[in-house]
Amino acid sequence: MAIATGKTMFVSAALAATLALAGCETAPYGNGGYSRPSQPAYGYDNRGPARCSSCGVVKEVQQVYVERKSNGTLGAVIGAVAGGVLGNQVGKGDGRKAATVAGAVAGGVVGNKVANAHSGSDVAWRVTVRLDSGQYTTVTQAEDPRVREGDYVEVQGGRIYAR
Repeated sequence: MAIATGKTMFVSAALAATLALAGCETAPYGNGGYSRPSQPAYGYDNRGPARCSSCGVVKEVQQVYVERKSNGTLGAVIGAVAGGVLGNQVGKGDGRKAATVAGAVAGGVVGNKVANAHSGSDVAWRVTVRLDSGQYTTVTQAEDPRVREGDYVEVQGGRIYAR
């Protein structure tokens, strides 16, 4: 009986080891279990560098200033409402109507001036890229692209992305 118990323990140990090691094997992700990746890794395939129509090399990066967009119309509307309310507090009858109109007009003018006075310039970056096709493109974006001359980038949606 001692021999049967030894064989049983050996078979049990071998089976446990096989099951434990089988759990270590994993299939590659996203390609149906095939070992060859479906996408080229790191921008290369069997024919050399993979090309994209909107990729290229940075030729120049400049910090520039662009006009800040102001909403003078919104300022004029808010000013006109405020001026109309204040003008309505003055006078009686036809005088009150005239004061309301004058207050609305003056408030609109002042609101427009205030809105435009708060406009100015913002910092932006202008990046010139020589695309893989040989064409040049220039992108101006508010966010720092964090690229420099010679970097390989992708131009997508009017923005620069490092590759």
